[in-house]
Amino acid sequence: MSGAGKKIADVTFKASKNIDWEGMAKLLVSDEARKEFATLRRAFDEVNHDLQTKFSQEPEPVNWDYYRKGVGSKLVDMYKEAYDSM
Repeated sequence: MSGAGKKIADVTFKASKNIDWEGMAKLLVSDEARKEFATLRRAFDEVNHDLQTKFSQEPEPVNWDYYRKGVGSKLVDMYKEAYDSM
């Protein structure tokens, strides 16, 4: 994995390790707040899982020749150069 996707996945993984869910839960005083907090935690865990799984995979390689046939070499070469620089 490379680029922005890896950075996002790394940051969310580190953030998830630093959150004191139990400590925050102890501060809640109402049942409604506890329900909302549980919902928040589930949503965070789901998003974190998605980021870890989706961004941990290498993207499919681009078939530049396919696009050269349909769009033209100049434009595709510009995109390829920009893509390779990331």
